[in-house]
Amino acid sequence: MFPRQLKRASARLALLTAVALPATACGSSAQPPPEVDWAGGVCAHLADSGAGLAAPTVDRTQPVRAKDQMVTFLTALSQRLGALRTDLQKDGAPPVDGGASTLDTALARLDRARTSVGAAVTTLSRARVTDERSLKSALDAAGSSLKAVSAYKGPADDLRTDPKLRKAFDDNPDCTAAVRAAGGGEGTRDGS
Repeated sequence: MFPRQLKRASARLALLTAVALPATACGSSAQPPPEVDWAGGVCAHLADSGAGLAAPTVDRTQPVRAKDQMVTFLTALSQRLGALRTDLQKDGAPPVDGGASTLDTALARLDRARTSVGAAVTTLSRARVTDERSLKSALDAAGSSLKAVSAYKGPADDLRTDPKLRKAFDDNPDCTAAVRAAGGGEGTRDGS
């Protein structure tokens, strides 16, 4: 049986990259403020990095194949998180006061998520799987690497902690659905 922790954590990490943007056009010819345009770039990167990425269905009756599928998925997820980081870094800091610090925080959290995924890949790759029991043990061990990031919502959520950037995401029509899908549009849970 596929351990819940690994499935939940890997699905959440896949979701943060698997954001589908609506194909809407802005009805106004006015140029949006630079931070709104910047937020649109972030949403485009999220959509690109998540395209076609889905956690595999693990068949416990084929343990070696199941292990290989999970290694392949987690490796692809790690690569996509790395590409997302590169894209965000290329875009540079958001054009708001304190934008560089907010971006640095978001990138640091993205790095921690990628490191956790990498550790899960390493653990799972090295595991000797021959039957259902050894598969469960290997998946449990890999899942423990992902525990630290199981509540991670992605860089859009981290960037939205800045009120000006929250407004920029909210004001970009292409971002509204993307941010909600990534879990960033439901308000904060810490009471702020």
